[in-house]
Amino acid sequence: MKYNRLIVGVIILMCLSSTGIYAEESPWPTFRHDLSHTGRSSYTGPADSTLYWVFHANGGIASSPAIGYDKTIYVGASDSCLYAINPDGSLKWCFKTGRGVFSSPAVGPDSIIYVGSLDKYLYAIEDSVTYGKLRWKTSLESFIYSSPAIGADRTIYVGSLSFDFYALNPDGEVKWAYSTNWCVFSSPAIGPDGTVYVGSKDEHLYAFEDSVTYGKVRWRYAAGLFYDGHLVDSSPAIGPDGTIYVGTDPYGAYGQVPVPVDTVFFAINPDGSLKWSFPMHDGAESSPAIGPDGTIYVGSYDSSLYAIADSGSRGILKWKFSTRGPIDASPAVDACGTIYVGSRDSALYALNPDGTKRWSFKTNGGIESSPAIGGNGILYFGSFDGNLYALGTGAPDVGVVSVNVPNQVKINYTYLPAVTVRNYRTTPQSFDLSCLIDTQGIYVYGDTVHVSDLTGGGMIQKAFSPWKVGPDSSVVYSVTTVTLLPEDDNVINDTLSKNVISVAQVSFIHGDATGDGWIDAADVVYLLNYLFAGGPAPAPFLEAGDVTCDEVVDASDVVYLVNYLFIGGPPPC
Repeated sequence: MKYNRLIVGVIILMCLSSTGIYAEESPWPTFRHDLSHTGRSSYTGPADSTLYWVFHANGGIASSPAIGYDKTIYVGASDSCLYAINPDGSLKWCFKTGRGVFSSPAVGPDSIIYVGSLDKYLYAIEDSVTYGKLRWKTSLESFIYSSPAIGADRTIYVGSLSFDFYALNPDGEVKWAYSTNWCVFSSPAIGPDGTVYVGSKDEHLYAFEDSVTYGKVRWRYAAGLFYDGHLVDSSPAIGPDGTIYVGTDPYGAYGQVPVPVDTVFFAINPDGSLKWSFPMHDGAESSPAIGPDGTIYVGSYDSSLYAIADSGSRGILKWKFSTRGPIDASPAVDACGTIYVGSRDSALYALNPDGTKRWSFKTNGGIESSPAIGGNGILYFGSFDGNLYALGTGAPDVGVVSVNVPNQVKINYTYLPAVTVRNYRTTPQSFDLSCLIDTQGIYVYGDTVHVSDLTGGGMIQKAFSPWKVGPDSSVVYSVTTVTLLPEDDNVINDTLSKNVISVAQVSFIHGDATGDGWIDAADVVYLLNYLFAGGPAPAPFLEAGDVTCDEVVDASDVVYLVNYLFIGGPPPC
């Protein structure tokens, strides 16, 4: 019975993965995109630096934009306004506070916008279409640069220069406040278990448990000794394994001379112990982003963006990209791994995952605002020149995720090439998908299939017509798949190729039903699709799906593989 329920659960997961991933209600509702502060979107950004529109505020914009459920863009400015801007770039309304708004707004599940101001108040504002309606405002005793985060129970967490970290009820009443030993510029991140992480200028990273009437400190990690140049102004980001990443800042302490330090970036284990630290030439006030492959991206005052791999025991530099000004803006990463970041040199940069520049866009002022990516691929960011910029075309974007053909193909055998494609926009798309196979420039196979109404943000696997491998072994075939959608102007993810070699006898890895050289969840989905959803017919590598070794590929193999992958059962035979 337990296995039956497990199979049903996995079938549901398979159906979700094959029919589409549901789009988020808001593509970018809060600072750093989500409560873990990954800075990563499930959509792709603009293919080039085309200016969509520009909105002029009456003051510099250091605040980072958030996007509402109705696609309204919210951002603060030094002119004391929280601006609501329509998707076409026109002003919807401006809500006036008492002083500048450097805090980045957060949109709650009830569409209420929460934002702090230098007038010492945290505001809750309702978007009433033609104006911003004040729900409540609560004094937090000092300037608020920190950007609020909204917990699962709608508690609002935010820091203040009063040295305090606050938790407020949805009605604006202070739930509890915890006094650190210096100002809290950092914006809190919230882990899956509800733990709240925030930094302080007192050189500590804090982990709080919300105990309803008070904030219980689970632990605090000392990045340095007061005052030795390890101020934690950076906002933490939480990795998929629970690691907390955060930078430190030797600047920003009034009346203090900056203290140069070598080690400024830290990876902290969920229990508060040091995982590793990483040296930079200067401080890191920038908040880190986490790419699709787990790479950590963070800016530094040394004018460089760093790409760091977490090896488990240390941080390894993959590359760094140099600009002409300090980077205290926080990067954003799109679904295909493109990194977007602004610099004090007045330019916004789009970088490929290997660190090469894809394009740049020049403004007339330094950039501290972090970009937000809309569901239509438009990138929004502010500049000290007083402008909010929208870059992109809003065109559709579909791309190839993976080519599902084994690494080795047996001579004279027939295979069904398959490909996984994704819609990187919120609007459903229909398009053609082609597969071409060649060897040394001579095409031996070609087929085109149609994809109808792929859900916004969705992913689907499509199979092509059978391909029979030739009689010669050691032939290298290039399998190329391409999406065909004329309106799609982002060509980088449209094509994906894979080389396979023909052999007289295929060496199977038991459990590797997809033949991609790995035993993973894709094999479970493949088997379920074959057994229960009328997926591709058996190919030689599917024989490896017989993990029970009873010479039949059936539901018992699915149960065995699920047990191995997710419950810690014995490995495949």
